[in-house]
Amino acid sequence: MFIWPDCIPCILKMSLEIARLVMKEEDQVLRFVNEILAWRSLRGEEWHVRSPEIVRDVWIKLQEFSREQDPLKGLKEEHNRKALKIFPLAKEIILKSHDPFLDALKFAIAGNALDSMIGVTGDLAQETIEELDKFVISLEITNILRERLKKSHRLVYLSDNCGEIVFDRLLIEVVKEIYEIKVILVTRTIPVLNDATLQDAYSVGLGEVVRLMENGIPEPFPSTTLEKVSHEVRKVIEESDLLISKGVGNHDTLTEEESLRGKISFLLHGKCHPCCSFHKVPLGTLIVYNF
Repeated sequence: MFIWPDCIPCILKMSLEIARLVMKEEDQVLRFVNEILAWRSLRGEEWHVRSPEIVRDVWIKLQEFSREQDPLKGLKEEHNRKALKIFPLAKEIILKSHDPFLDALKFAIAGNALDSMIGVTGDLAQETIEELDKFVISLEITNILRERLKKSHRLVYLSDNCGEIVFDRLLIEVVKEIYEIKVILVTRTIPVLNDATLQDAYSVGLGEVVRLMENGIPEPFPSTTLEKVSHEVRKVIEESDLLISKGVGNHDTLTEEESLRGKISFLLHGKCHPCCSFHKVPLGTLIVYNF
């Protein structure tokens, strides 16, 4: 999916926030912003470009200015720590749920949004349940995903962010309990934004429940494309019965992979107008898109 007008201020805001996190001098921030504002894609002069491509270039520029290969390493570790704090509670909710798959699915899609519940007072379990109940998700479309899982023996799970991967673990555990299915989870190879790498996945215990692979893309690309992944990953994708793809970045590129039509389901949180408009749903919707 090519960028919308909404994507430009969104990318610029994200870029500025990260720059302020990783650069010590305001003059550095100013020079960084001036450089990316010169790009045609961020001036509304080039629309046939995808957000992950722009973000990749922004990240490379951030690395250049900060002189760090993984500028958000500390933040990613913090997101995982916070998510792991409420993992036992989330698991308890799932075990008591009348529909474990549906609630695990909600946790997995809304993983980032749930960070805000850490440290709240009162009955945390009840507050968590109430928060989950606020999220809108299509039961009809979710049932299509259930049917796909029922017919599948090999699943490739394309992960997204740190923090969120803790709840991916929860969903995968539930899926493996309900369905007879082998699962491979794929992470980024090169650090970019707060996306999970192989090391991040191992750090939250995913290696205990699923086979892990990195995508083999040799650049900080916050998405997945078949032409860029390693031969090994392309092979497991081709041999799989079903792919589950997390996040907007993967959605932007993989919805253009016609060879995956009929065997990939996208899970994403409807955080922005372009994404929600594309799927004709309100902001904040938990989106399941069976491509």
